[in-house]
Order: sequence, then structure tokens, then C-alpha cells
Amino acid sequence: MRMKELNSYICFSMRAAMKKIDKNLTVLLEDLGVSIPQSFILLSLLEENGVTLKELGNRTLIDSSSMTVLVDKLEKDELVERQLDPQDRRAIRVLITRRGREIAEKITVIANDFNARLYQLLGEGNQKEYLMAVKNITQGLD
Repeated sequence: MRMKELNSYICFSMRAAMKKIDKNLTVLLEDLGVSIPQSFILLSLLEENGVTLKELGNRTLIDSSSMTVLVDKLEKDELVERQLDPQDRRAIRVLITRRGREIAEKITVIANDFNARLYQLLGEGNQKEYLMAVKNITQGLD
């Protein structure tokens, strides 16, 4: 199969775009010492602090085995802490620390700037259609 043929597949084009997005975003987050998935966790906790690991995984689209490793690293770096849920001893809640909140606020600035850059690259008039197309794909596939 030739490269030109691969580029005709939507999944290949989306993967190529995501690889470039990941590469660029990784560089932007490097100075903060967090990965892209860790940044999603911190942003989610900034939005709602004290959610369970399971809720956090659902919100960030991170599976439970990866979530444990990511939260372990964030906890080691003193950006989050785990607490047992007083109502349900089996549930573990994740709370953002003061230091974690400071990092999350910096991530917010980076994410907003990067998002604006992606919107600009999409071009005027394509943005709404692109978001609708991605939503259709996301909702149409299980």
C-alpha cells in the first residue's frame, strides 16, 4: 500500500494529526513536568476536586490501570493526594493540592493558547463543521 492510499483513510489522517498534536503539546507541558494525560487529570480536578478514581477515569477517558500509574506519579510529585471516601470505604477520592492547583492553572493557559492555535489552523468557517464531524464520529462508534 502506498502512502497516498493511506492518507485517503480518515483514521490515518486523524492519527497523523494527533501524533503532531501530542508532540507539540508534550513540548509545551515539558517545563511543568507533566504529561498530557496527567494534565487532563489536573484540569479535571481543577474543575471538580475530590472525585473518585473511577469518575476521573471516565472524565479523562483514561483506563483504570493507566489512571493508577498516573495518579501515583502525580501524588509522588505532590500535585494530588488520595483520600478514602468516608461514606464508601472502597472508593478513593483524588484531591488536587495547592501546588497541583498552581500547575493546573498554568496548564489552563497553555491549553487555551494551544486550542486557539488549532482553531486558527482549522481556518475560519471550518471550525464548527470540524467539531460537529468529530462529535458524529465519537457518538457513532462504540
